[in-house]
Amino acid sequence: MKKLTLAAIAIFALVFNSCDVEPAGSDSLESINGKGQLKEKPPKPEKEESEVICVVDLLPELPSLVNACVNAKGPNTTDAYFDLTVNGESILAGNYEAWCSDFETALNEDQCFDGNVYSSYDVLPESGIAQPENFDLINWIVNQDFVGQASTVGGNYTYGDVQYAIWVLIDSLFYNCSDCDNLGDWDPDRAQEIIDLALANGDGYEPGIGDQLVVVLIPTDSTVQSVIISIPMECDEEPSTGGCETAFARGTDGNTCFIGEGFSRWGWSIGPLEEGTEETYDVYAGAGQCDINKGTLVGTVDVSYIDGNVTVTYNIDDAYTVSATHTYAGVDMFPTKNGKPTVAPGQFSIGEDLEGPIYVIAHADVCTDGDE
Repeated sequence: MKKLTLAAIAIFALVFNSCDVEPAGSDSLESINGKGQLKEKPPKPEKEESEVICVVDLLPELPSLVNACVNAKGPNTTDAYFDLTVNGESILAGNYEAWCSDFETALNEDQCFDGNVYSSYDVLPESGIAQPENFDLINWIVNQDFVGQASTVGGNYTYGDVQYAIWVLIDSLFYNCSDCDNLGDWDPDRAQEIIDLALANGDGYEPGIGDQLVVVLIPTDSTVQSVIISIPMECDEEPSTGGCETAFARGTDGNTCFIGEGFSRWGWSIGPLEEGTEETYDVYAGAGQCDINKGTLVGTVDVSYIDGNVTVTYNIDDAYTVSATHTYAGVDMFPTKNGKPTVAPGQFSIGEDLEGPIYVIAHADVCTDGDE
């Protein structure tokens, strides 16, 4: 039995870059779910029983450092804010359409820099990126191919519209654009439409096979702008007898299924739990639609709520390895992001000095051991 114990202090140390931060001026945003035209993607072929399973790796093996040069910027480009070349012989070497992720520093045409490389789903170091927790929204935007599509507010989306939306969502710019000349033919209403669409549709977004994964280049020189590029998500093949699955703890009476609360993702919020609770709950993997008859019992979690402190211990069966865990404990049924409830595991954390009834969500990614 594999045992993993998480408490408030440990979780805080792991997610210090993922605290809930409201975008500056967010009171001006109004969700317009469904507004705008999104590019339709061709259906992905169904997997035959004999085929291998494609495993999506949001943290692929990347070079730690690259050298890159800006070939064109702003109006001298067509479909992005930068035309960028990554030099050398690493797997990232090549030409990219790139975007600026830090408004307050500088990066000019014909300028080269050395940059540390990170997946946008990794924990990023301290940098000029004010809201790295919104990179799920940026990944969603990049995968919509907005540039050239018709906007419902008039005209076609431009690279400037997309760049401004990116600045707002991860750099808290909000209509204080002192460098808008480099945005070319852009329109605040079109940019706002992209922002609203991302807020309405991109929460918890993760690219799949054939989509683009945003990669962040953070220059070693802190006066140089950080940039983002994107790389295709390829199939990491695993035998069809193995693979990884999402698992959630379930309350003794089922408690609250995410789906019944307006989410498309399955899983459970356990609670309310009173002070003094010390209980054990089953953990199910692959229980789509919260139907445990479709899932597999892979272990248990022990939940302790004593003196305002919450400790969650994962007891996963030896037949599985655990690639990641995410745990939420708080007074609300779900955590929030940008003021909205979310069930994206990357937003989970354990609150400190809790009082009164609380809720707990325990999530794990479990994988079949290679020798199974």
